Amino acid sequence: MSTTNPTRLEQDDSPGRAEFYDGSINWAARLGREIPVLVDVLGPPGDGRILDAGCGSGRQALALAQRGYRIVGADINEGMLEVARRNAQTAGQRVDFVLSPFATLYDATAHAAEQREKGSVGFDGLYCLGNSLASSGTRQAGGEAIEQFARCLRPGGRLFIQVANYHRMRSEHPCVRGPRVAVVDGVERVSVRQYHFTSDSVEVTNITLWRDDAWKCRKYSKTLYPVTLDDLETLCDARGLRIDHVWGDYARRAYVPDESFDLLIAATRV
Repeated sequence: MSTTNPTRLEQDDSPGRAEFYDGSINWAARLGREIPVLVDVLGPPGDGRILDAGCGSGRQALALAQRGYRIVGADINEGMLEVARRNAQTAGQRVDFVLSPFATLYDATAHAAEQREKGSVGFDGLYCLGNSLASSGTRQAGGEAIEQFARCLRPGGRLFIQVANYHRMRSEHPCVRGPRVAVVDGVERVSVRQYHFTSDSVEVTNITLWRDDAWKCRKYSKTLYPVTLDDLETLCDARGLRIDHVWGDYARRAYVPDESFDLLIAATRV
């Protein structure tokens, strides 16, 4: 079996890694789950703008732009942003994509949103999906991210965050998610993820297998901050964010710590 990339793939900032990620997701199914909830939480599109924090290859931003929302996407990975801009051009949508880690989100996105020139303050909504908040790596960095989210939102602005339910995952031995299957150029890609917990972090390893002329494998590993509901409640309360809803999945079923696969919150800046 051949290996196409080194294990520490998260250090790869190239468009090649981003294209591989973008092609390995079943976007029709994923957007079918995510977009209806985002639309309900964010409300109808208006004159204000929405911030996609950790936008990746821009698929959610473009789906919302097609529905009339004015979107700014921010990501720490330039390769992802390059693919996002290419996706926007293909879709014929105008979305501002900005290079920024969570720690500088407010300063990096204020000019893109043209808020100062308009005389308004902040975004109407902000969402952070797909474990992007967990990718901040530490509780301190997660707190700084929530602080930046609050700064970016105008009073009354809406916040939506989705992460995995790490509370449940800690009790699973081994903790494995998948397989996930995506078809790229007629070839099935099968991915699984394994999670290894320490006291205050979790190491996730993703392995993707596919076969064209031979079996191939692509893998990467990174450290996440295993966000809990208690963390989110504490961090949001300290920064003027009122949590209005807590769900365990995109069907908006109640969050049950020992049963739900995901943790989703909808909040308002007060």
